[in-house]
Amino acid sequence: MLVRMGIKNFALIEHMQLEFAKGITIFTGETGSGKSILMDAFSILLGERASSEFIRHEKDSFLIEGVFDIAGDTALQELLANKNILVEEDTLILSRTFNRNGKSQILANDQVIPLKALREIGTYLADIHGQYSNQQLLLPDTHHIYLDTYNQDAIHAYESYVTAYTEYASAKRQLETLREESAQRIRELDMLRFQIDEIEEAQLQPNEDTAVSEELERLDNFEHLQSTIANCYDGIYGGRTPLIDGLNSVTNEVTDLIKYDKEMEEVAELLRSAYYQLEEAGQALDRYRDSISYDEERYFYLQERDTLIYNLKRKYGETIESILSFEETAQTRLELLESHENEESQLVERVETLKTQALQALQTLTRIRHAHHKEITDALQKNLIQLGMPKAKLEFVIEGTETLSPLGASRIELLFSANAGEALLPLHKVASGGELARIALAFKTVFNRATHKTLVFDEIDVGISGDIALQVAKQILQLSSDNQVFCITHLPQTASVAKQHYHLHKVEEEGRTISNVTILSEDEHITQIARMMSGQSFSDTAIETAKEMIQYFQQESF
Repeated sequence: MLVRMGIKNFALIEHMQLEFAKGITIFTGETGSGKSILMDAFSILLGERASSEFIRHEKDSFLIEGVFDIAGDTALQELLANKNILVEEDTLILSRTFNRNGKSQILANDQVIPLKALREIGTYLADIHGQYSNQQLLLPDTHHIYLDTYNQDAIHAYESYVTAYTEYASAKRQLETLREESAQRIRELDMLRFQIDEIEEAQLQPNEDTAVSEELERLDNFEHLQSTIANCYDGIYGGRTPLIDGLNSVTNEVTDLIKYDKEMEEVAELLRSAYYQLEEAGQALDRYRDSISYDEERYFYLQERDTLIYNLKRKYGETIESILSFEETAQTRLELLESHENEESQLVERVETLKTQALQALQTLTRIRHAHHKEITDALQKNLIQLGMPKAKLEFVIEGTETLSPLGASRIELLFSANAGEALLPLHKVASGGELARIALAFKTVFNRATHKTLVFDEIDVGISGDIALQVAKQILQLSSDNQVFCITHLPQTASVAKQHYHLHKVEEEGRTISNVTILSEDEHITQIARMMSGQSFSDTAIETAKEMIQYFQQESF
């Protein structure tokens, strides 16, 4: 519940501090005194969109702060914990500032939070109802909520269906996506298998491309190799003056010179070494000549091999290593896609299983909806009779479907007729503002449960009087037994149920209009009710009537 609220520089409010208790708090005041402004501030504190238009003239920003006692509200405390908002002594302090540049700061227990989080928290803290603000009632898509939250059986059935449907829909989307990709997957599988087979059939060896290229080069130049080797060998050993004989002769002559000059020893050694190397080279040429031969079959094989390797390089990589790496990657991808084929068959089975479960949950939900809808509308109509709408009729239309959907029905809508003999029509088409307000109050009464929320009624009793006003006040009083209730009213009957009574009024200070609020004492409370009944010139009779009315509701307290 809201314990304390502070407002600064908000519209007509310069500075206001309010403290609240359990039960019902009434706000009264003349039109334009600031009652609606107060509710605007509370709504903005709970996440409604702010605007610089609310900033008081000649001020830079407004500040709204609320202190909430959240003891026992485990759902809200769990939400705050999930958002890492530290709670001490069961207290939540919300603060919101907004400046003329449109910049806002929102704090929850001194921790900065986004507007989305504030709105989520706000849904746990209060329900605000006004003559024209009961939007949920006007939205057919939300009408199923009343059926699906009527009791624990309804809540459980709806949650079970939503869970089952969500799982089914998710699996179905996965299957559809998988099937949409199936043709592409098949094409890719075929391509991968071809590529892998092509590479595997080649039986490539590391550095084979180099070896093939070199051998082809030799075979292409076989005749030139043979001729050159023969010439070189003949140059060393053949002819009239074989090179090796000439070198041997020079070596001998230089060796002979050593006896005249020892320095020739080094030259002679070089020549001897050259002789042995030349002899070894000649022998090597001879061996190489004997080792090479031209094999036409081998030549054609190498040409084919070279072409194969070239084509594979063009497709899969510039080197044999990169081709083999491509094959490895393709194999991994192939295995993954083949697993998807198995996944599809498994997913088909899962979809069918989840569909069966969702249909079973839908049957249960539909049965419970049909079992409760008349009970709910009967209770609502009973309340509406008390609220001055004796001919009002409400009825839920539940159009089932065998097709699974998020709602679990093709249509669920609340129909309404205010007068006897009139056709039942969608609520948003026929209910007036005053009727809608009372329907909202009837819903709150029928669905009343301790929710830890603050219920706010902004002139919900507009357009009624007499006994009907008494019944409205009585229902508001009933709601206050389990919930903190704020109520803006112009009716003395509603004001009479107040545990707290705040009166708002405008004053002029230094040429500026300011909205002030006063918490009324018991005597002031009585006087204000008398004034609401009889005007400013109220009589002693009005005072006594006010006392009697207050006493009446005290006896009616729940």
